[in-house]
Amino acid sequence: MSLPWIKMWLEGLDDPKLTRLSLAERGAWWGLLMLAGKCSSGGKIVSGDVGLDMDEIADALHIKTDDRQALEAMLAKMEKRGSLTWNDDVLIVVHYEERQKIPPSARPEAVAKRVRDYRDRRKEHIPTEEEKLESEYQNKLAVAKLEKKGELGRPLTDDEVKELTDKIRREVYGE
Repeated sequence: MSLPWIKMWLEGLDDPKLTRLSLAERGAWWGLLMLAGKCSSGGKIVSGDVGLDMDEIADALHIKTDDRQALEAMLAKMEKRGSLTWNDDVLIVVHYEERQKIPPSARPEAVAKRVRDYRDRRKEHIPTEEEKLESEYQNKLAVAKLEKKGELGRPLTDDEVKELTDKIRREVYGE
């Protein structure tokens, strides 16, 4: 079973909204994004349909009293900068849903269907007599060319390749 994940955008290294945060505040920000992912509510920090209050957010992020100030400062700064908003006592990470969107083709059920279809196609394919003969022809021709090249100690000429090709074709296809 795969573990849930979130996307972290590289622009975060240079985004002024983030670079102006202290290291502790940035840690709280990344923790909040992970919490939003865990909540699976499009960026809403909730349990069920109920928004988490400050104490519950701190508990969910395993933030102790020493770091609580960094969490509160980050929330205030990111709200002021437009990256967080409170709506009816629910903290929302703005643009979370757009930035974390997983294309339908990458969703687990779609991947599972693709793999299942591929395996079914592989199981169902039984080589035809023609495909078996062609495979035998290609293998025998490759071996014959290598043997002849080793015997002569030089690359084969076009005429020698044609002669070998005709010979192997007659052997395999009976032409």
